[in-house]
Amino acid sequence: MDIQVESLDDRRIVRINGKVTFEYCPTLQSRLDNLAEKGVHEVVIDFRSVPFIDSSGVGEVLRLFKRMREIGGDVTLINPNKKLRDLFSMYRFDKFMKIRDNVEYGSE
Repeated sequence: MDIQVESLDDRRIVRINGKVTFEYCPTLQSRLDNLAEKGVHEVVIDFRSVPFIDSSGVGEVLRLFKRMREIGGDVTLINPNKKLRDLFSMYRFDKFMKIRDNVEYGSE
């Protein structure tokens, strides 16, 4: 799994490449923890290159959401494949997070 973070004004765009599974969660947690800082109002996680996420990865997304909410920020999930979108819907993420398809942010 590879994680790239891009700054765009008060937004951070996180581009993940690869499966998000338990073994990679410490790395993901470390990168996401650094994003919930003063002045960041939105974290966008781009799932375009993520074929699979397990429950540990889902937990990290939820933990980031809670942390961002504490500082008055938001989390947006973009470009999930159908399997990920269905999983996010099952966890009811669509009730409290924005989930968008085919969205481009930043330099890509």
